[in-house]
Amino acid sequence: MLVFSRGLIDRYFYRNVAVEVKGGRIATVEVEKERWNVSGVLIPGFVDTHAHFIAYALSLNRPRLDGLSTHEDALSFIRRKVEEMERNEVIIMEGYDDTHWGRGLSRSDLDRLTDRPLIVRRICGHKAVLNGAALRWLKERYGDVPGVDYKSGVAIEHLPLNLSLYVSPSDGEIDRAILKAEELAKSLGIVAIGENARLPFLRRLKRLDEKGKLKVRWRVAVYWRELKEAEELVSYKSTYFRVVGVKEFLDGSVGARTAALSFSYRDTSSQGELLHDDDYLTEVLEEAERKGLGVWFHAIGDRAIEQALRVISRSSQPYIHRIEHFLFPRSEHYRAAAALGVGVSVQPNFTRRWGRKGGLYQRAVGDALYWHNRFRTMENLGIKYAFGSDTMPPGPLYGIHGAINHSVADESLTLPEALYRYTTAGAELLGDGTYGRIEVGKEALLGVLCEEAVARR
Repeated sequence: MLVFSRGLIDRYFYRNVAVEVKGGRIATVEVEKERWNVSGVLIPGFVDTHAHFIAYALSLNRPRLDGLSTHEDALSFIRRKVEEMERNEVIIMEGYDDTHWGRGLSRSDLDRLTDRPLIVRRICGHKAVLNGAALRWLKERYGDVPGVDYKSGVAIEHLPLNLSLYVSPSDGEIDRAILKAEELAKSLGIVAIGENARLPFLRRLKRLDEKGKLKVRWRVAVYWRELKEAEELVSYKSTYFRVVGVKEFLDGSVGARTAALSFSYRDTSSQGELLHDDDYLTEVLEEAERKGLGVWFHAIGDRAIEQALRVISRSSQPYIHRIEHFLFPRSEHYRAAAALGVGVSVQPNFTRRWGRKGGLYQRAVGDALYWHNRFRTMENLGIKYAFGSDTMPPGPLYGIHGAINHSVADESLTLPEALYRYTTAGAELLGDGTYGRIEVGKEALLGVLCEEAVARR
């Protein structure tokens, strides 16, 4: 029997944990054995409760601007990649983050680089910049597209979020992206994904599952406006593919300055905007419940979070619904989420990447920085929450670092608590009870962390 130097059981590390597996399930668990024979920390497999793995894998076939620290570096990169690329109808580049650039990309920037249609999408997915050729291409084929400023070339919300509807990948490209996403997930120790994806992607997931190709558990949310076309997906249940939610946006993102706040952003007079009224969202909630599904409400700003809580409070079963991101709630919102028992998926990688003092969030929202991702507060209130990455980036360990090193020290978690939120709590938030714990009878979807690496954290 293997005896690990430590093991994660619920929110705690136990020493000298022995586990025996039979037929793919945990048959024996013993703790505090006399000695160990494997130096490593045994954990349940990671669960990413909010991701866009398929879109991310597709983007890996495109030039990505990750890690470029200046506006000038970005323009040089784009120029070089345009010259290297074949003459596709439309060039798409992904993942720019202008947090520290001093200025963002503009249509005039891109016009100077190429006369070929070029679209560059921001890392948040809520904003993109188009050059003149891309704007003409778009208007000739689709007319006036919502959220596109044809003068500045900036597109907010609709186009960047639905880019695959305008520049559609083939079924073969989608299938290859799904399999690449699975390989990436497995390399990161992820055994289950809470995926947000468009209907064509979900149909290909189902098709690959029917062929026995899937090895990671996909628990997906169908976008609300596609729900009527997704009947065959909603009724389909398997180990590896299952529709568990309906996705709807209440606001945008901080990076695009479209998250709905109760105050103005520091660098603009805008407060963002709510995308829908309460009656519309209540209709979404009621229709989802009739189909036995919870709604995944995307809500980042405090005004959007308040709306989500208000609408969910009208339900007789608020506990089946979720708030995605829950990034800038006020104190009363934390208490309301706990009282309702609503699920919450938060992204600790956002804290690490943008939640530091002087970072994106503080520059955008000022002292409201201190409202964000109050992990210790959520623990103390008993909020039903788990971690996800939003694939920015997708690695759980990157996010865990943000959870245990919060910019407000008192809101940090211990390492076992953070691991619990990325494993056991994640499986529970996705509605899966067959794995996620080191417990007799559970599926043996397990991982092992290097003891030395854990000790350094």
